[in-house]
Amino acid sequence: MSSLDLGRLLPAIVCVIAFLMGSIPFGLLVARIFKVKDLTSQGSGNIGATNVSRVLGFWPAGALTFALDLLKGILPVLALLPMGSQIWLGTFGLPETDFSATAIWSAGLFAVLGHCYSPWLHFKGGKGVATGFGVLVVLSPLAGLAGILAFGITFLSKRIGSLASLAGLIVASVFHVVFEPGGAHLIPGALLVFLILIRHEANIDALLDQRERAF
Repeated sequence: MSSLDLGRLLPAIVCVIAFLMGSIPFGLLVARIFKVKDLTSQGSGNIGATNVSRVLGFWPAGALTFALDLLKGILPVLALLPMGSQIWLGTFGLPETDFSATAIWSAGLFAVLGHCYSPWLHFKGGKGVATGFGVLVVLSPLAGLAGILAFGITFLSKRIGSLASLAGLIVASVFHVVFEPGGAHLIPGALLVFLILIRHEANIDALLDQRERAF
């Protein structure tokens, strides 16, 4: 296979790797470390940091889950940025490649897809908030910071994890659109946001009916 053909295939290969990385169910693994055999049968049944915190407390189990899920979004996109690309491609003896912004955002999207639809959990999974914020922290730091602040303020005032997550997601999205340059990369970015919203459909219904549980 020529270097040109490999260069064309690399973005697809990276997206597959990002999906597999995202699919690792860290919430379940952390819960088992803390003697909870089946996290999906407790609390909300979700495998994310919010439910781990609900069942086991935020420190250290919830914080560890959040950090690991965040890394699932950080690492794939970080590896595709110019310096990261040079390091990991060089490690495998592959030609250096400048990935487009669309390819990098697509890797982030696939990491979130893996978290939400993990093949290890029969294509079920979490809601993608922490992993999505991991992508934003690297690719749109201002938007990521704004989203984290919105999450923190909303959670401290309302004590509802899903509401805080949605507030952070919406604020981060608005900041990115306003302060970052546009382009084709907005398509996978928008799909990432839409996916997280879809995963919160039941929570949105519960919030509208005032049935959503607070911590």
